[in-house]
Amino acid sequence: MKNLHLQHEIEIIVGDESHEEFFFRLEADTTWESLPDDKRNISRDEFHERLKQTHHEMLAFRGHVIFIAINKTTGEKMGLLWFGPRFNPLSCEEEAWIYNLTVLPEYRGCGVGKVLMRHAEIHAHSQNYDSIGLMVSSHNEGARALYNKLHYSESNIIMRKVLPVDAE
Repeated sequence: MKNLHLQHEIEIIVGDESHEEFFFRLEADTTWESLPDDKRNISRDEFHERLKQTHHEMLAFRGHVIFIAINKTTGEKMGLLWFGPRFNPLSCEEEAWIYNLTVLPEYRGCGVGKVLMRHAEIHAHSQNYDSIGLMVSSHNEGARALYNKLHYSESNIIMRKVLPVDAE
């Protein structure tokens, strides 16, 4: 699939209850892969249950929507984007936020992420947002390259240090 340029064959739909399993599977896999090793201190099953509860709570908030990329020819789901509002504590404004962008491995490099991001930007504009933000793991070079191509710039850098157990 990598050699194909599918942008003209992608349809974006709004996800509903019938897409819940697809959304949760991709979201769970993406989130688990993004966790630092020191944060994987619970079983994957327990992690999934906590994440599922978090999703139900967050998706109930006003303005949250899941966009799903569908291959027009085959009807296959290719990826998703979770869009919603977020309060920016630095600007004290509500901004549009990308909570997750995941493209299935077999469709990566085919323009699916770009189409989903452009759709989110158009949606954000239609909702009168002035900006759109996201957070990306520092090790996710593919996603960072996509965001750079789409003219996203770093505005904050989150750093962390794992403290030793016997720290005083």
